[in-house]
Amino acid sequence: MPPLQDSVSRQQGIDFVQKLGEALHRFGTPANRLDEVLFLISKELGLKASFFSTPSAIFYAYDLPEERGYARLQRVYDHELDLSKLARLDRLFNQVIDGDIPIQQAAAKVDVITSAPAPYPKFVTWLAFGATSAAAVNFFSGGFQETLLAGIAGLALGSLYVLAEYFVPLRRLFEPVGALLVSLTTVLLADTLGASSDLATLAGLIILVPGFSIAIGATELALKHPASGMARLAGAAVTLLMLTMGTMFGRQLGELMGFTPDIEVSLSPLPWWAQPVGLTVAGFSLGILFKIARRDLPWAVAAVFLPFLVFQAGVKEFSLEASIFLGALVAGAFSNVYARWKDRPSMIVRLPGILILVPGATGFLSLGDFASGDIMAGIEAAYQVGITATALVTGLLVSNILVPPRKAL
Repeated sequence: MPPLQDSVSRQQGIDFVQKLGEALHRFGTPANRLDEVLFLISKELGLKASFFSTPSAIFYAYDLPEERGYARLQRVYDHELDLSKLARLDRLFNQVIDGDIPIQQAAAKVDVITSAPAPYPKFVTWLAFGATSAAAVNFFSGGFQETLLAGIAGLALGSLYVLAEYFVPLRRLFEPVGALLVSLTTVLLADTLGASSDLATLAGLIILVPGFSIAIGATELALKHPASGMARLAGAAVTLLMLTMGTMFGRQLGELMGFTPDIEVSLSPLPWWAQPVGLTVAGFSLGILFKIARRDLPWAVAAVFLPFLVFQAGVKEFSLEASIFLGALVAGAFSNVYARWKDRPSMIVRLPGILILVPGATGFLSLGDFASGDIMAGIEAAYQVGITATALVTGLLVSNILVPPRKAL
């Protein structure tokens, strides 16, 4: 088989690299992995290139012989975390590298993949919001009442998510409006159900808390991608602020309506079997929300179980930071083993695995402390976010040494 660059014109190669880069960026590929993929495909196409990406743009630069070079700024406006499409793009990338598919056909397939419908119906996605919020109560030591209330709040958030697909302005304000709706729902129903509205609000918002963005931003900084890392962390901070403001407004609106939930609610612990059930539900529901293909959902469940059990065991013997390090180490190693075994992107199982370890909930609580006037508690919580993120990123980086990644994705 002739070298790939022998059968592809220079412009065809450049166009394909840009089309693939935009699609990978859109569906959640971090800057470090995106650069590696684009460099590898460019090398196979005989193109000497360099890349620079931020959460909203990609810069391409090509050193073309006997020409002045070629550079382009590509803005990426639409973002959605769709791991099933990311897996299909990964397979296409493999086929191009192996020479199994011509560039012209591969470029057309990128368009087919990006325009494909979501892998799950809207009703299933709506249920997944409620299931994720209900399962999250396990992580905050709540009881049956909080599980029920968080599930209802999650369904309310899921309804807003479905509605936002039809109204672009609502999509742009999804975080603050979602936080307001969840907070208001828990305040209105807390007394009736005898549940803690604060705990149910945190569980109801767990899918919106940008813990993953914090972890990815810190990882990008550690891997020498400062522009993307700082921009991602700044975006996460703004999201936390919007969630905090929405939560406060929702609570105040509920109080204006005459509902003042009892903050001294006695929490009834869940039975022992609730935790494994909650982890299983969380694995499936997170897999649905992250649009993981059906064939990979059982692996998403395993990815949630392993780091959480290691983290839980570590807390009994070590500090919180050491336990998060160990959990992230297991999550990263498991995702790399999965990627090598199944020839699939490691993010499919890495993302659900680290979500329960990320410091987003702590960051949300720290802003709540600041807003309520407890400055010292807010500073302590914010400091804990930094330490937790450092432990998490260190664990992921060490896992890549113990079990090297399969390839760029």
